[in-house]
Amino acid sequence: MKKFFLTLCLAAAAMSPATAQLQKFADQIRENPDRAASNYHYYEFVESDMTPAPKGFRPFYISHYSRHGSRYHTNDRFFRRCMPELALCDSLGLLSEMGKALYADALAVYAEHEGMYGMLTTRGGQEQEAIGTRLYERFPEVFSAKDGRTKVRNASTTVQRSMISMMYFNTALAEHAPKMDFSYVTGEKYYDLLCRHIDGYVPADKFDNAVEDSMAVHVNPDVMFERIFKDPEQAEKMIGNPHRFIRSIYMLAAISPNTDVRPDMMKYFPFEEQLGQWIMRNDYFYAGYANSAEMAEQVAEIAVPILEDIVAKADEALEPGSDIVADFRFGHDTGLLPLVTTMGIKGMDKEYSAYEAHEHWNSSFMIPMASNLQMVFYRNKAGEILVKLLYNEQETVIPALQTLTGPYYSWPVLRSYLEGLAD
Repeated sequence: MKKFFLTLCLAAAAMSPATAQLQKFADQIRENPDRAASNYHYYEFVESDMTPAPKGFRPFYISHYSRHGSRYHTNDRFFRRCMPELALCDSLGLLSEMGKALYADALAVYAEHEGMYGMLTTRGGQEQEAIGTRLYERFPEVFSAKDGRTKVRNASTTVQRSMISMMYFNTALAEHAPKMDFSYVTGEKYYDLLCRHIDGYVPADKFDNAVEDSMAVHVNPDVMFERIFKDPEQAEKMIGNPHRFIRSIYMLAAISPNTDVRPDMMKYFPFEEQLGQWIMRNDYFYAGYANSAEMAEQVAEIAVPILEDIVAKADEALEPGSDIVADFRFGHDTGLLPLVTTMGIKGMDKEYSAYEAHEHWNSSFMIPMASNLQMVFYRNKAGEILVKLLYNEQETVIPALQTLTGPYYSWPVLRSYLEGLAD
């Protein structure tokens, strides 16, 4: 088997900005190996101070888009690519003690997936409950029913994990805001709105094999074969495609923390392999749905319906006498990431080649399970409107667009900017 080695020049004495950023990402994974899961990583909330609104401004409306919470794998393809081989090698006595332990953990994750592919997990529901509760705690005035504003509108894609995320989020919110009137809609119309499909745009066709093959230099299957097999060369003959086999085991390790059984499967990967597998998944996802030089224009097309919906719904909420309190949208990473990329929020505002994304961008923090964009609208007695953006519940800005003060945008300015992006 040809050996590939992950070569990362991380010495601080000669560190470029890109290398320094990669060092930061590596340190984050070293601190918590679960973060090597890329966009399969569970949601990590970090408490932070909120910048007070300018004097006289009070929050009154929220526009929101959330990815569903933690979930199971959407199908059995990763299991199909490694479980039969593990079973065969086990029956032939080829598994080492570590290999036997890995196989037992994989079986536990596999068993829990039965009948649950693509569904929200317990952890996913808890993530959405917590986000809904914190939203109320941060902006209770929005849900006070003052001036007769009580209508909370919800839209979800037709996928179970998104619909159930919507219910967990709103159930938690309703416990604190019983005066609110909640409505819910879903359907193919809303799937097209929240996660637009563009004819001829299938990132997997362009990037799945191409990106993965080109990035094979970041991982070394030999390392794992030597750890989990007594006779690595014999095991390779039985398996055939060592890269795909180890890659599939990594995908089981990535999803495991989202399940109820949660065996620690990342521990079987040495740190260099955790980082290498993260690089491959990180760059693949950036290629297809973020600000990659290769696909940015098509990614922007996915965001257009959501941008138009944000502006249109906000216009309705700002009408005199409107009773609309919030518009909550529940979809997928393939809808949210194109949205925040096209908006150019901090961390998504620069374009890189897919093959260098890991030097600048961390999917584990930028698009984990339950990641979300919140736009909080404020108004004063003179009728002036300000908007604050929060991404994953942290204040953020659009570097290309000047704020009025602190993290607060003038709504007419932000509205014009969003309309321009949609056009």
